[in-house]
Amino acid sequence: MTLEDVSTICMEMISYAGEGRALVYEAINSFVADNFQKALEQLEEAEKFLGEAHRMQYEKLMAPQFQGEEIPCSVLMLHAMDLTLISTSEHDLLRALITAKIENKD
Repeated sequence: MTLEDVSTICMEMISYAGEGRALVYEAINSFVADNFQKALEQLEEAEKFLGEAHRMQYEKLMAPQFQGEEIPCSVLMLHAMDLTLISTSEHDLLRALITAKIENKD
């Protein structure tokens, strides 16, 4: 795999993770406005984008490397992986907060 191949994969990952993160932040705004159902719907939409970023990371970068393919590392790759990780973490944290808030309302 060439550095150009890796860069293309990483730009796609950044696009998916960025879109997912934007939806997470929309869900945060809904959560703050006490609109938990809308926040959950936004998180579900975010999951689609974050899941795709994670799938690309695993299938196109990690699995080939595990199978012995040389994958050139770059700052762009680190950024793509970092954005995917932090966006997923923010998603999971917000889902936990919403779940706790809903369970404590009853």
